Amino acid sequence: MQTWLALLGAPTVLLATLTANYALVPYACAWRNGAPLGWVSTAALLFSVAVTLLALRRWLGTTPRFDPENDALPARPVFLALVATTVGALSSFVLLAMWLPQWVIDPCR
Repeated sequence: MQTWLALLGAPTVLLATLTANYALVPYACAWRNGAPLGWVSTAALLFSVAVTLLALRRWLGTTPRFDPENDALPARPVFLALVATTVGALSSFVLLAMWLPQWVIDPCR
């Protein structure tokens, strides 16, 4: 479960954050306050970092035990945890990159 949250949950939250921020821009402009955009982005970034750390812990905790008679079966959980960690880290980086301009640019522009 730790792996799947980072593998599927982090990109889904990234896309949901992008959609929610676009939907909140008219309200943030009307209120002259970009705080709702920041709240959504902060929550998404915290979730993405948390599930990435879970996947990283899973990746570091799984050690492949290679058996000459069993081909690639032991390496699958390690590879899946590595891919989940990479996807979660990339999603966290993109969320951070989306969040930084919200501090600088006025939502009414």
